[in-house]
Amino acid sequence: MLTPEQERQYNAAMDQSLRRAQANIAVVSKRRLSSEQKGIVAQVQSFMEQAQSTRKTNLTAAKSLAERADVLARDLARTVK
Repeated sequence: MLTPEQERQYNAAMDQSLRRAQANIAVVSKRRLSSEQKGIVAQVQSFMEQAQSTRKTNLTAAKSLAERADVLARDLARTVK
């Protein structure tokens, strides 16, 4: 069980991760992507969707999924620029 303060912190961290991931995906989506890069975009989007749907039942797992989406999207943005 998480305390209310921990829940607030997890939700805030998760929201930040999701915003960063979405911003990076928006940037790379304007570029010509290889099929491998398109697969990474799909994986990031999948992690983001899973994070949102898991948020109400398992906040810890949802935060982890959001962080994975953020890291993948950031790495992809670095390779595309």
